[in-house]
Amino acid sequence: MTRPHASGLGTRTCWAVVLVFCWVGVVAAADPAEEFSRGTKIFSFQVGGGAQNNVENHRTISGISFVNVTPRLSLLPWDPIGSGFWKGSVETGLEPWFQYYLEPKTATAEGLKGAVRYHFLSASPIFPYVEVTAGAAGTNLEVQEIRSSFTFVLEAGVGVSYFVTPGVALTVGYRFQHISNGNVESPNRGFNSDSGTLGVSFFFH
Repeated sequence: MTRPHASGLGTRTCWAVVLVFCWVGVVAAADPAEEFSRGTKIFSFQVGGGAQNNVENHRTISGISFVNVTPRLSLLPWDPIGSGFWKGSVETGLEPWFQYYLEPKTATAEGLKGAVRYHFLSASPIFPYVEVTAGAAGTNLEVQEIRSSFTFVLEAGVGVSYFVTPGVALTVGYRFQHISNGNVESPNRGFNSDSGTLGVSFFFH
């Protein structure tokens, strides 16, 4: 077995370092004032999944788990606001929602949510955010916590966006999700879940 010469390894290492620095330079070129300017439209494709928690300390829960897909079309209605750490941008959008339940048995929920996200811009090219979503859906999920053909969904979340190139950002986040039917049918104890999201967002100026 022959080993590559050290000079060859060194050359490849140098090229790798150069490529990394070039890539970092492209990332750093993402300008918050431009990316988050008023009127910018954002298309995001997000996937995620989660599992029921028991923050209310019920005696029994169904052990619900799921995966979901949540594309989103958003608008930045204003230029960045605030200053210092609080400098940020408000994103408003609509988020179609498809949730596929894995446990305790297969079922689905399909609906539409409104979403508001606040991006913190002081840590470019990494942008933390907080968000809330709210909407409604049709569902065939039947568990002890909820049994109806209609459901409300409420979520609160945090995450980060990372620009891999100007106009394109990767996102990763956490959402606390609450599902109930607003007492339109019984039972309606509702349930809460912890979920994660992964996504990519495209910014159109």
